[in-house]
Amino acid sequence: MSGAAFAMSGPFGKPLIEAGWSPGAVVLTRLWIASLVTLVPMLVFARDRLATLRSAPRSVIAYGLVAVLATNLSYFYAVSRMSVTVALLIEFSAPVVVIGYLWMRFGRRPSVLTTAGAVVAIAGLALVVGASDGGARVTPGGVAWALLALVGCAGYFLLAHDGSDGDEAPEADQMALAVGGMTVGAIALTALWAVGAVPVRIHAVDVHMGHLGTVPWWVPAVVVGAVATGLAYVAGIVAINMVGPTLASFLAFSEVLMATVAAWFLLGESLAPAQFGGAVLIMAGVMAVKRGERRAVPVPGDAPVPAPPRRGRATLRRRPDPRDRQPVG
Repeated sequence: MSGAAFAMSGPFGKPLIEAGWSPGAVVLTRLWIASLVTLVPMLVFARDRLATLRSAPRSVIAYGLVAVLATNLSYFYAVSRMSVTVALLIEFSAPVVVIGYLWMRFGRRPSVLTTAGAVVAIAGLALVVGASDGGARVTPGGVAWALLALVGCAGYFLLAHDGSDGDEAPEADQMALAVGGMTVGAIALTALWAVGAVPVRIHAVDVHMGHLGTVPWWVPAVVVGAVATGLAYVAGIVAINMVGPTLASFLAFSEVLMATVAAWFLLGESLAPAQFGGAVLIMAGVMAVKRGERRAVPVPGDAPVPAPPRRGRATLRRRPDPRDRQPVG
């Protein structure tokens, strides 16, 4: 769900830039819309979750500045300077950074199967985004922005998961972290705009959406904000804490596949045969990473495991042993 939602940002955001919007305007609009459509319901129905952010102000600020603001702003600046295919290829090398970071900081050495899956998935991604007409444009400025987007993308997976398992309870509710992060990113970008650091140009004119024809400017703006940002980040942070940052970062490759399909359906961009082959490689790589992750962390029968956190604290309990069960009857 997160990958499908994120995939809408390109097909719906690029027409706004082509209509005269600046990258900063697209990001500022999407962040404020995403913040409002997620923050208001939580204030009404789940205010207790938002209250957990008081215990982790640095986490929500870091998530908002790195995972939300830096990733979005850098990506759209990269797209404005070079081809989308090249920018996506650079940004979605983030899983390699995730694996390397977890290895260096926590000693989680990737298994041979995980490493092989990473190579296969990235090779498939190269086919998906690289199967163009050969006219891909690369500029030094575009590469620099895409590398910043790469760092932000890796931070998206790592910051959403850091401290959410193990021997310590998460400092903040993860859903609240996503909502709070988008609000922090929107406020920070507004401040940068106010001091003149980020130019914001918005043209309230109709935009051309390929097969959809001409639509009012607010249609792609709402889709990019509510779906490609609000829904995408909330679903993504839940998924990361269900399957872990490594597997989630590879499942995020689905965004490229779905963005390719969306671009074909909405903008009339045709799919090349090599892209279908790349899709097969990506799925094969994801399955290899999943199997490799399971094999890399064996859990002994009597190993202590974290109990569900209660009131901000985590306790350890012994994993039940079938031999401890009393016979019945």
